[in-house]
Amino acid sequence: MISYTSFAFFLLYFGITYILYTLIAKPYKWCVLLAGSWVFYFVSAKGHILPLIAATLIVWGAALGIQNVSDVFKKKKKGLPREERKALKKKYGAYKTFLLTGGVIATVAILLVCKYAGFFTETANSLFHLDLKELSVVQPLGISFYTLQAVSYLADVYNGKYEARKNPLRVSLYLSFMLTIVEGPFARYDNLGFELEQCSSFDRHRFERGVQRILWGLVKKVIIADRAAEFVNAVFDYHEAYRGIVVIFGILFYTLQLYCEFSGVMDVMCGMGDMLGITVPENFARPFFAKSINDFWTRWHMTLGAWLRDYIFYPISFSKPFMNAVKSARKKLNPYYANLIPTAVALFVVWFTNGFWHGSGWKYIVYGLYYYVLMMVGMFLEPLFAKLCNKIHLDREKNKAFALFRMARTFVIVNIGMLIFRADTLEQAFSMLRSVFRGLNLKAMLPGSGNGFGLDLFDYAIIVLGTLLVFAVGVLGEKKIDIREKITSLPFAVRFIGYLAAVLVIVLAGAYGEGYGVVDLIYANF
Repeated sequence: MISYTSFAFFLLYFGITYILYTLIAKPYKWCVLLAGSWVFYFVSAKGHILPLIAATLIVWGAALGIQNVSDVFKKKKKGLPREERKALKKKYGAYKTFLLTGGVIATVAILLVCKYAGFFTETANSLFHLDLKELSVVQPLGISFYTLQAVSYLADVYNGKYEARKNPLRVSLYLSFMLTIVEGPFARYDNLGFELEQCSSFDRHRFERGVQRILWGLVKKVIIADRAAEFVNAVFDYHEAYRGIVVIFGILFYTLQLYCEFSGVMDVMCGMGDMLGITVPENFARPFFAKSINDFWTRWHMTLGAWLRDYIFYPISFSKPFMNAVKSARKKLNPYYANLIPTAVALFVVWFTNGFWHGSGWKYIVYGLYYYVLMMVGMFLEPLFAKLCNKIHLDREKNKAFALFRMARTFVIVNIGMLIFRADTLEQAFSMLRSVFRGLNLKAMLPGSGNGFGLDLFDYAIIVLGTLLVFAVGVLGEKKIDIREKITSLPFAVRFIGYLAAVLVIVLAGAYGEGYGVVDLIYANF
């Protein structure tokens, strides 16, 4: 695909789209965005666009059907007695449920066939000793992202959050928008969709803030993440040759790579959105300052977490069967543990889905359930831990030393999760985890020791300085200090020189060219 951080994307796709977008009359701006998104997707996906077209038409038709049923019910219920109105509501509610279910199943089925056919075949062959041939299906670009957006659109129309769009091209723009289709974030129609309909005019202040955001994203992606990737690939591709400190740094560098790449690309997308006058949802909020796993996942890939919460966790945990189960359990169990029943079931589905969404392999499912088990253990032990803290007079919220301990503990847990996520197989992940405790030879990290990591002292210095810079910006963010606004308040000459200096740093210190490999976007594979 065409990378979001490549010159081709900036100049040929976003660049041309942006120029036309600013020149054309407001009522037609969305058409420019649609055309630009279609061209970008067609080229990036190498022509494999039928699944996206099919999903768009299914969602548009199902949502329109749901809307028509709702409109007919509103007309017919007027003036009816209460009992007849309830019967009519039940009848038309069944129609809506049928359309919602059909639309969701059909849309998700496309995802399952295109992305998971091989996994299902391999699993069936292994469990039942079959010899089924795998389907040769090309995984469409961004299918995991636009599928979940499609499901949220259907669910929101079903719940009456907004009306279904009659124009299928509006739905198509929402699902195929060039700034969200490849790596997200997951956007709801009532924020991104409405903004794509309104298409704000040029705003100098937002334009400059967008430029700032793009430059910061490129620093994280091109300078830090792509350089760390050299070390990560060397360690994970030849993991049998390394142990101890090398493996530890391989895991840490991968965490750094994934965060700087993913959040960096999100910065670029949000910055481009600002230039267009469109607010792209935030996806990260300084996750490594989190003090628990739950806190981490409210800061990391936030739009995915919010989607799982709103469309899986809440519907399951607040469903009538589970509410009745809680009432029954309260008669026999401690109220705290009785209330955990729907939470435990709903969280299992959430974390299974989280892992399964990321990839077609058991390691991804284990990755999701790894967090589920840790969260459930924490929830079950919470009453005991609360009593212990009261006995030793420990204020968990105000004690700074304990807060640092919780952050360090969460960081270690997350890095073990990152190891599972990055390793090719579960066996490799467990092997590397065991090797961490064998050998702490720091000399193996040094350039010139024959380690084959592809990094010299300059690369290490850039990674260290870049990490410190990201940390410092995170600290200021935690203190609610808006750095971008402070930069914008500086004199224009100072800002202009600063932006030129940032561009120069990216060009000179970027990890590309001789000695560096091409680094594909990690989440573009999902």
